[in-house]
Amino acid sequence: MRRILGIFRGFPGLGRVVSGLSLLETMRDKYGCKVEPISYLQGNRYLELKGYEISQEVSPMDFCSIGLLPTNTMGAYIHKKVRNLRPDLVIIDGEPLIIQSLKISHPLLKVVALVNPSDIENRENDQDAMSYFNAMYSLADLTIVHGLRSVLNTGVYKRLLSLNTILRWEILDVCNCRTKEIYCLLGGGTVNVGDLFAQSTAQIAKLCMDTSAYLSEYKMHIICSSQNIYLELNKYEHGENVILHDGILDMRQCYSKAGLVITRSGRNTLSELAYLGIPALSFLSGCQYRQAEQRQNLEALGAPNVKPVDISIQPQKFADQIKDMIAKPYQRKRFTPGNEQAIQEILKL
Repeated sequence: MRRILGIFRGFPGLGRVVSGLSLLETMRDKYGCKVEPISYLQGNRYLELKGYEISQEVSPMDFCSIGLLPTNTMGAYIHKKVRNLRPDLVIIDGEPLIIQSLKISHPLLKVVALVNPSDIENRENDQDAMSYFNAMYSLADLTIVHGLRSVLNTGVYKRLLSLNTILRWEILDVCNCRTKEIYCLLGGGTVNVGDLFAQSTAQIAKLCMDTSAYLSEYKMHIICSSQNIYLELNKYEHGENVILHDGILDMRQCYSKAGLVITRSGRNTLSELAYLGIPALSFLSGCQYRQAEQRQNLEALGAPNVKPVDISIQPQKFADQIKDMIAKPYQRKRFTPGNEQAIQEILKL
């Protein structure tokens, strides 16, 4: 029986967790592998939602802005887990320092790196930082770049595969019924983020709350995903058709009932919306680096059911756009997830 360990960065949201865990669970259920995921912060909240027990949590000394530090308590826990579990393979998303550390201590261990196209190719980020990230990710035996645009191997990677976004398996058979429910998805949470990102998140949510006054026939669900945003929004008055959710919801239920989705322009959510064909309005928000990535995502997507919207839009005009999007029929764009292709390449290792 193959043993596979997954290590996924757990902040600021869930973009580094959902795809990797989808691969693990498919390999468990379809190929009989023994799998074990490791995450932290918001990532652990998602693992709990999926029924996993959490055996280790981080302290502030365990991580920095680019992920886990391999020399502190959580890093030691991971090395101990590798020695005890003796995995045939480790899948890592968003943890460049852990890739390097495992390759130093366990040079024969097979490592797969999951990366966003912007992890290895982004002109808006500091280019010395990008060189560092590329050097760390290239230590993996296989690097899977999944998202809405392709990137090429510049020659530093042992083996690089660029494919469509790996989607969470549980939404692949969702049937959308288009009810009078609107879901504002604020991402997997705003834990350990900059002030600009948190402020823009609250701004999107507040706009949706104000807009709900012009959409009395609809329910407006605002998925905060973390307590700080939920508590901030509870300071404001809102209509009875606004429902605030402080935790992470089962997306199968949200997507099955959504008449429209309001979201940021992250690759995971945009890819899911393209796959399911649900009408959506998408914001660019956060710092310059995040906005550049989100803009690239929207441009690469090209799905008629997903339209950009400016964060400065007035509530009544936003309500008009929502009604217009809901009223239009859409021809679903064919979006083939990268799940099966990624799994077949992983199994070759």
